[in-house]
Amino acid sequence: MSTAAPGGPLVWPAALAAVSGSAMVGVMPLVAVQLYADGLSAPSMLFWRYSLALVALALAAGAVRLDLRRAWRGGAWQIALVGATLGAAQTLCFWESLKTLETSIAVLLFYTYPVITLALDRLVFKQPIRPLAIFCIAIILAGAGLITGPGLRGGAIDLRGLCWALPSPVVYALYLAINARLLRRYPPLVGAFGLFAGMALTFGLVAGFVGLDVPLSSAGWLLLLFIALGPGALTMTLFSYSVPRLGASSFAILANAELVTVVLIGVLVLGEAFTADRAIGGALIVAGILTHALARREAAVSVPAATLPRLRRGSLPPPLAGEGRDGAPS
Repeated sequence: MSTAAPGGPLVWPAALAAVSGSAMVGVMPLVAVQLYADGLSAPSMLFWRYSLALVALALAAGAVRLDLRRAWRGGAWQIALVGATLGAAQTLCFWESLKTLETSIAVLLFYTYPVITLALDRLVFKQPIRPLAIFCIAIILAGAGLITGPGLRGGAIDLRGLCWALPSPVVYALYLAINARLLRRYPPLVGAFGLFAGMALTFGLVAGFVGLDVPLSSAGWLLLLFIALGPGALTMTLFSYSVPRLGASSFAILANAELVTVVLIGVLVLGEAFTADRAIGGALIVAGILTHALARREAAVSVPAATLPRLRRGSLPPPLAGEGRDGAPS
């Protein structure tokens, strides 16, 4: 059940999977606000999202005749452990920081994770760092700064929110680094199911402790179903497909498509002002993503295909003493 190594011929499809999956996650803040208004707390919303997504993933695995139980016994339980710990911790830190911290500040702090991921790859996993990756990250951080700049200039920073926000990019960088290696051994559906199973368990325990909320309207249930299927099951499957093929640092760069989606939704749906800062910031993020994706594609295409040795023409050499014509002892 192994997959292609990073840099192999499947890099370009993996890049598209990373960008499209991350873009879908960009709708989560908008949906979360509506679900909060419908009576759900953050742990309850996340528990329902992951639980409903697990049903869809189990049905998909059954449709393609994938034995989840066998994969679990074969070691896939480790994926669930990562989801229950690092995955849940990162999600909890981010959503809790939004309660008392300016959204723009929380987003900007979180989007430092590509830098941390790059540092982990170099210092811990001894991976080489390409200058182009550093350049792309610098462009993306500059774009994120322009987008979140207006919020940074308004009001004081809440220390409680800051304490929740600061660990989030570090935990997410660890989450990416471990998954980039762990998910290589399993099909994407197994990876997605394991990660969501772990997260559902953790947030189920949290919701059981603080109280499990249910939507007050049918529209709330439809929204839950939407985030379970789209930004949930589908996105996590794309994540499990792309991360082991791209590597943690490359995925971290491409995943900034999420921030572009957030800006577009704010302008097109919420009626937020389309300022020059946001336009330039969004353009910089897109430029950084495209530059990195195209460079990975060219690197993959330039890898020469394996060739068989050329056969020599002419008659076969005479057998050695004691051997038959087939090379076996006579």
